[in-house]
Amino acid sequence: MKAVRPTQGDRTVADWRENKTKKRAVIPYGQGVIWCLMVLSGTLLAAEGNRTEKTFDAGPNPRITVTNARGQILVRGWDKSQVHIVYTVISPYVDVDTEAIPSPESPDKLHFASHFLDPRVSENDRTVDYSLDVPAGTDLEIRNTQGSVRIEKVQGDDASVESVGGAILVSDYTGHLFVRSIGGNIDMIRLSGRVEAYSITGDLHFVSPNTTRLRGTTTSGRIVFEGDFRDGGDYSLSEYSGNMEILCPPSASFELNAKTDRGKLLNEMPINVWRRQATPLSTANSLFGTHLTGKATVSLRSFSGTIRIRQRQQ
Repeated sequence: MKAVRPTQGDRTVADWRENKTKKRAVIPYGQGVIWCLMVLSGTLLAAEGNRTEKTFDAGPNPRITVTNARGQILVRGWDKSQVHIVYTVISPYVDVDTEAIPSPESPDKLHFASHFLDPRVSENDRTVDYSLDVPAGTDLEIRNTQGSVRIEKVQGDDASVESVGGAILVSDYTGHLFVRSIGGNIDMIRLSGRVEAYSITGDLHFVSPNTTRLRGTTTSGRIVFEGDFRDGGDYSLSEYSGNMEILCPPSASFELNAKTDRGKLLNEMPINVWRRQATPLSTANSLFGTHLTGKATVSLRSFSGTIRIRQRQQ
């Protein structure tokens, strides 16, 4: 009976298995122990073949998409008109597909996606780490299912970041930012531009925002806002069962509309109260008033969580 000839993908996996079996027989014991310790410690090997580095000349407003299943994604802004990427793969069963549109020499769009050569590959072996340096004006679309995402000092027009269980950290970003997770925590530091952050069980942490439009929602996570409210700004924070804490300086000027249905509202700011209501059958209450001249609008909502508003020393 004539054997079926393997496909190119099958041939790659089969060849690697054969080579790996041969190499195992000659690896000295000491080197094998060191290799195992490196893997167990979470250190990615820098051996030839698992680390790839590429540089692309970019147009004025490139759009970059990164799709990954597990691992770290780091994106940093720099002053060159190029996109530089380094990705590290720890398993021969995983590859990275690269697509440059319209051409690698002058791309307007760059797509990077982790691809499984064998769908049976274990979860840990699906790890791919990405590091990108991008020019000003870059649009980002990042999906990292079980991995973390970190964005630093990027001046863009639009960015979308999504994760299921990984942590997301964005600092010193300029532009419209949309962030969504299911269970991962979201930290956002010194952001300029419109900000939207959504999670189900993850925490939301906003530090020193320099934005006039901010939306943050989580179901059971905690929300912490540390910073000032800009004049004319609109800030809306809501959660269902988690707690919320607002720390703002004494100089903050805002109109407050806060309400919790079954939780507590604890206010330590000198608010000029327009309306305060508490029902006798529960701890539900609401607070409507201004601090100073009320130049910004702040809306806080909770169902059963505690909302606390207090001063932060400048």
